Amino acid sequence: MLSEQAGISIAIGDSRLDTLRTRGIRGRYDTEQALAVLLAGSGYGFVFVDARTVKLVRQAPAPRKSTPRPPRPSPPAEGSGPDIVVTATKQRLGLLDYPASISVVAPERTELARAGGKGTGFILGKLPQLSSTNLGPGRNKVFIRGIADSSFNGSSQATISQYLGETRLIYSAPDPDLALYDIARVEVLEGPQGTLYGAGTLGGIIRLVPNAPDLQSDTFDVSAGVRLTQDGAPGGDGAVTGNLVLARGKLALRAVAYETVDGGYIDDVERGLRDINRNKTTGFRAGLRWQPDMAWTVDLSVLSQDIASRDGQYTLRGEPDLTRRSAIAQPFDNDYRLADLTVRRDWGAVQLVSSTGYADHTIDSTFDATPGDAASPTEFTEEITVHLLSHETRLSGSWGGSGTWLAGFGVVHNDDRVVRSMGTPGSPDLLTSLSNTTLDLAGFGEVGVPITKTLVLTAGGRLSYVRQTSQFIGQMASEDFEPVRTQKRFLPSAAISWTARPGLLAYGRFQQGYRPGGLQVTGSSNSQSAERFGADRIRTLEAGVRFGMEKDARLSGSLAVSLAQWRDVQADLVGLDGLPYIANIGSGRVKNVAFSLAWRAQDHLSFEAAGFLNSSDLSKPAAAFADATDRDLPNIADEGWRVAAKYDRELSWARITLDAAVRYVGHSKLAIRAPFALGQGRYYDVSTGARLGFGKWGLALDLDNLLNTRANTFAFGNPFSVADGLQQTPMRPRSIRIGFDASF
Repeated sequence: MLSEQAGISIAIGDSRLDTLRTRGIRGRYDTEQALAVLLAGSGYGFVFVDARTVKLVRQAPAPRKSTPRPPRPSPPAEGSGPDIVVTATKQRLGLLDYPASISVVAPERTELARAGGKGTGFILGKLPQLSSTNLGPGRNKVFIRGIADSSFNGSSQATISQYLGETRLIYSAPDPDLALYDIARVEVLEGPQGTLYGAGTLGGIIRLVPNAPDLQSDTFDVSAGVRLTQDGAPGGDGAVTGNLVLARGKLALRAVAYETVDGGYIDDVERGLRDINRNKTTGFRAGLRWQPDMAWTVDLSVLSQDIASRDGQYTLRGEPDLTRRSAIAQPFDNDYRLADLTVRRDWGAVQLVSSTGYADHTIDSTFDATPGDAASPTEFTEEITVHLLSHETRLSGSWGGSGTWLAGFGVVHNDDRVVRSMGTPGSPDLLTSLSNTTLDLAGFGEVGVPITKTLVLTAGGRLSYVRQTSQFIGQMASEDFEPVRTQKRFLPSAAISWTARPGLLAYGRFQQGYRPGGLQVTGSSNSQSAERFGADRIRTLEAGVRFGMEKDARLSGSLAVSLAQWRDVQADLVGLDGLPYIANIGSGRVKNVAFSLAWRAQDHLSFEAAGFLNSSDLSKPAAAFADATDRDLPNIADEGWRVAAKYDRELSWARITLDAAVRYVGHSKLAIRAPFALGQGRYYDVSTGARLGFGKWGLALDLDNLLNTRANTFAFGNPFSVADGLQQTPMRPRSIRIGFDASF
């Protein structure tokens, strides 16, 4: 709906408008242009009641004349323009209105086709403030703004929250790494986001906004590509997207199906195998939109994605490049299913959004646990099954021109079962089988009060009740095991924003976040016990500016400075025996400075730059970690940046697009104490590409890792030998993708 994209309320005073149908539009318009095109020939016009409210009115009869041709839309701009409303704020706030750090990536359809089915890696390549581990597709942890607990996966809740539209994707699982086909934009709110999103948003949230079904026109898009990797096996990708109108203006179906294969490039010299780390991703997403009238919208969607990795992607220092030795294969599988229903009602000044989602997530991992002097191999397996039910209903509106309000409630029920086994490959012995259930009930609200025409004060809060239940499956625990725990939290927030002049916003913000306490399991199948840990809490102060938000600005950017106080940091760790455990490692601080710049030098030439400086300090380590050799929080680089250029021009015979980017990732450590405080990072990632568009179809050529660097991106691949300090994860060697895309 136009009201969602433009951040306005549309008042309907004529009941005949309920049956009015307008044709859809595509391209880039300001609000007045879009309304004029939509209402052309309908007999209705519009008037602005205030800056955020538009009233539709019946026009007086006019002499008959030809309908003027709508203005031709220009190609969608890369990145975020001033007219984009950030739905992740839950209040239809634009970039100029939101008083905190925010990033929006709005790629063109052809750019996603050229990405060849990349998931979170595509976002990481655009936004330096985001980072992740590099264990492999579907098994990584993602961090925002330097808020990282550990480099290892475990049962603790994630430090960020991920959403597809209005639906929560994960609670305590790794990144599902959904392929970014048919995505309108990606919104990143830097954290903490306790008021709006609750527990598990210490670092912030990532929201994927899919393209909604088009109620007016049928479309069909295809893309395919072949990828060749130096010193590796070939791969490929393909996707089909279709939009089918079932009842014009009322009902439409949109679906995308895809498959990608990433050829392996790691050799195992012990088993005599080449290119062992092949990955295959297969997925499907469909959405049905029903709009019975101009006020109601109902969206039903389903998603399925499977990631299968044949083996790990790490190597061993001391062996030839891109090789390692292992006794057995170490496959990984990540299967994700999601169904969600979202209902919206627009009363003009008030909007209702109610969303319910259910996810099934299965994660299976295998590691080589063979001791160095063993005569026969040992296998460790971990099977995780997650059932996540989430619901949220909220009302929001605007008042007084620039005043806003929001009120709602949410429910999250997460149930995960973890089964770990170790022993003979194919039939390992059970180590532990544990079920964890979390129920999170919350009410939240936020209000923005205009103090003057240019000064707005925002305050909010969230009251949460969390109930956790943990139980062993099959074998009972010892008496000191605490099976149930409840927690109550109130998370306030406050911000002040000043529009110094049109297009320039300065702000200050205070925000809080937390995660419920974790669970550590010890013992064997005959004698098991568990210990609960306290919840970690974070408080963040932030100040920043954004500029260039006015229409047609050629230079835009942002600068933000933040200080976070993080108490009782929970971390998923591995011991010298390779087995996972949880610990509160202490309290610390995270200082961060980040900037972004975008310059449209000419209509067809643009430049981008972004970067950060990060300083973290575990200032008060827990007693068990007083001997930590490195007090920096793990897996977060001390600095990072990205510069990019793009040339996009329509010629008489084709549209030509040329782009290039250089990204630098600074130094970080895998963990905070020996023998796991291993260095990683300090590398450049250079990419370039070109596309020729011939009307409805195009050809593309893209190169990744142009310098063919073999730098160590992540010093971990197997928990049972990581303490040797030899593991490293190289970037995929230089690769070239030749692609085709078409739209009908």
